[in-house]
Amino acid sequence: MMNELKVKKDFTDIYTQDSPCRYLKEMERLKYSISDSTKPLYNSIIEQLEETLSRPINILDLGSSYGINSALIKYDLTMSELNDFFLKGTEPTKKETKQFYKKCTSNDNMNFYQIDISDEALKFSEEMNLCEKAMNVDLETEKLDLPESVSNIDLIIATGCIGYIGYKAFSNIFEGIKNSQSNSTESEIERTSPIFAFTVLRMFDMGDIQEIFKRYDYSLVKMDQEPISQRNFSTPEEKMKTCSLLHGMGIDTKKYEDNGKFYADYYIAKPKN
Repeated sequence: MMNELKVKKDFTDIYTQDSPCRYLKEMERLKYSISDSTKPLYNSIIEQLEETLSRPINILDLGSSYGINSALIKYDLTMSELNDFFLKGTEPTKKETKQFYKKCTSNDNMNFYQIDISDEALKFSEEMNLCEKAMNVDLETEKLDLPESVSNIDLIIATGCIGYIGYKAFSNIFEGIKNSQSNSTESEIERTSPIFAFTVLRMFDMGDIQEIFKRYDYSLVKMDQEPISQRNFSTPEEKMKTCSLLHGMGIDTKKYEDNGKFYADYYIAKPKN
């Protein structure tokens, strides 16, 4: 069977720019829409957490790149609004970008922490106050060492990076959280075990990841809803390889990938106890 990651176009070059302009331009061209679709799903979990916790909600965004999720959720923006600012006219300066975010209504009842392997994207996100802390960690090979200021994570989200990260990454995440909590001075009452919410392209097998969640006594469930469109295929070859891979897995593509787009399933994981 072909390697799932070799099926997808490599976008590494657009994630390593000082500005998100190239990233947003390419995603606009491919009609990337999944971040808009996941926003209400993430918000519904955040609202549930807000009802039970009398403090700001701490959110860890995996594969955060330029802080798109926090821009959409914390500042209540859309991909279209980001595109209008960054792509309509000359590229905005850092000062103009800071002013853009500053003018947006910020929800101060949530704190974003971000993990990615692009220094440039993380630096941008920190400078624009899209997160409290950005961490450059390759979760596949490195242990997660959360700073003391992040003693409790309530929600862990990922939009598009599952597949690039697999079961080893989730094992490192669980161990990092366990170590952080064991070193924390917070009382047990103030601590929570995080909820996970993420999307996974239908071509990625979740078997090994499912086993990791079981090992840490979590229930990982694929939500019973229609798959979410991520973006258009970049080339006919990308479509052909993706559909071929899915057919090999026994997955019907007629209602979804055959129409020219990647589709993802939505998963939620919660502690069993």
